[in-house]
Amino acid sequence: MRNLLAVSLLAAAAAWAQDQPVPQTSASPSQTQQQPAPAQPQAAPQQAPAAQQTQPTETAPAPAQTPAAQQQPAIRRTNLTELFHGPTLSEVYCAGFISKEKLKPSGTIVAGNYSPDQAQYTENGYIFLTGNDLQEGKEYLLLRHAYDPNQYQSFPGQLGILRNLGELYQDLGRAKVLYIRNKTAVAHIESSCSDAMPGDIAVPFQERPRPEFKQTTFERFAPPNGKTTGRIVMGRDLDTEFGSHRIVYLNIGESQGVKPGDYFRITREYSAAAHNPAEAVGFEAPAYDDTQKDPSKFDFRTQAGELPRRSVGELMVINAGPNSSTALTTYTPEDARLGDGVEMIEATPYPPPPTEPVAAPEPPTISCSVSRSTIQVGETANITCNGVPEEGHTVTYSYQASTGQIAPHDSRATLTGTAPGPVTVTATAVDDRNLSAQTTVNVDVQAAPTPVSPTSAPTPALLNELIFKPNSARVDNKAKALLDDDALRLQRDANATMIIEGSSNPSENEALATQRAENAKTYLVQSKGIDPNRIQTRPAATKTGAKVNVIMVPAGAGPQ
Repeated sequence: MRNLLAVSLLAAAAAWAQDQPVPQTSASPSQTQQQPAPAQPQAAPQQAPAAQQTQPTETAPAPAQTPAAQQQPAIRRTNLTELFHGPTLSEVYCAGFISKEKLKPSGTIVAGNYSPDQAQYTENGYIFLTGNDLQEGKEYLLLRHAYDPNQYQSFPGQLGILRNLGELYQDLGRAKVLYIRNKTAVAHIESSCSDAMPGDIAVPFQERPRPEFKQTTFERFAPPNGKTTGRIVMGRDLDTEFGSHRIVYLNIGESQGVKPGDYFRITREYSAAAHNPAEAVGFEAPAYDDTQKDPSKFDFRTQAGELPRRSVGELMVINAGPNSSTALTTYTPEDARLGDGVEMIEATPYPPPPTEPVAAPEPPTISCSVSRSTIQVGETANITCNGVPEEGHTVTYSYQASTGQIAPHDSRATLTGTAPGPVTVTATAVDDRNLSAQTTVNVDVQAAPTPVSPTSAPTPALLNELIFKPNSARVDNKAKALLDDDALRLQRDANATMIIEGSSNPSENEALATQRAENAKTYLVQSKGIDPNRIQTRPAATKTGAKVNVIMVPAGAGPQ
């Protein structure tokens, strides 16, 4: 009976296990999962954005291929801004640092605008601070005096090195004190790296160096070069492994000649595997195959020191203290680790980007037209010009006539004929860069007609024809220019009168002929000040087209 019960229980357990989801394989306990980088603070928006670090040139041998550099998108010429080739503002102002001495804060966060329901405050939040050195309108860095509560050594001697270096301070963001009420400062968090909490401190904001990326040559198995060396002793957020663009802290600083912008290669000895619990497991696995007749006699555990040192990445120092520095990993073909060595290397600035050829400035263009190509001595012709400069520039006009009198007025000029013969008018457009263009128009000046003998009676004369568009009585600009000359004739001969005779096409309304004549008269009366009693309008006897005939009637002429 007991056996039957046991078999039934085993069958039920097996059926239950088949219904359960397969668990995901967990990562090695010695590895730290990479977290996404914190959001960049919105500090100093006037600064140009940062560019991605270009990977260094890797010399042979190169067991691992470096990934291709990310292609930057093309930038339009308009609204062009310069791209900063260096760390982002987040990487600079959210990096944290190690200080030999404990900082004296200007104030301490005691609460926030949503206390006690909320204890963590980020960008655009309001916090309350107390302290004797807080001032209204001043900006402060928010810091956290931090430590590793686990006190776990990732490499031998790590805790002792950290004690000698000093205190760890994590960057939380930047806040501005708006005002102080009852000895409590109200501050607005303008940018945030991480949550600020009561107990975190504020110190006066100071600009930090922002070095530019440089060119390096990555050697996978570079021999020691005799320059400054140190170790990676801690990572931001207490990470133990680091990919590219991660913040680490070094046990060397200004006292060892380190400054922002210095480059270091990250190195690792193969013998370090013996001190790493995870990597030491590999010593237990056989390093030979059963088919090998002569397996290797190399003892990695004892002879690893005979192997060449390997390079696992590069970093750039972004801030340096007396005996420690903050660095940004710039290239990591494999993850860097706490305890890895660093060695200063040469780095050269990137060459400036090639400058695009600047197009030669374009001179303006000019075109002109004349209202009357044939005039008589004493008559005038109007010249109208159009100058087109290059975008963003302006033009001025000047005129010169081979004979006669020229009266300029901006883009227009009036030529008065003084002697018979052809007249060439040269118009020039000059822009604000003194670039110019010219064009010419020609006017034929004819001799004035022979005066009529006193014994003969004067006769009316057809001055010109005004052409209208079909089914339209509108006096256009071309017709107005002709009427301007007609008005001058009436003004010079105070005794003369004028007949304006309107006509139309056979297909048009008969009333349109009269309306065209009346519109021409209205222009002379209202725009040129001619006495309406001196102008007679009438329709043409026959329909001869969409036009108006302007007839000058001298004094003494018979009835018309």
